[in-house]
Amino acid sequence: MKTITVQGMHCGACEKLIRMELDDAGLESFVDSVEIESGEKKGIFCLKEGISEEQVEKIKQIINGMEGYSTE
Repeated sequence: MKTITVQGMHCGACEKLIRMELDDAGLESFVDSVEIESGEKKGIFCLKEGISEEQVEKIKQIINGMEGYSTE
């Protein structure tokens, strides 16, 4: 399973904001689950099987364009 680690996340509201942005781009359906590690201020987005590298890169681009968040 592919994952994207997002720095700057610390709560459920962070997850909701990112999911809303991904939904606007038609990409939220590729997110299987999200684990938030609030102590480390990061979240791990687990992506569904079958997602293309192009779609993964687009998700990273959207998240990196949001103030306060960055992907690894």
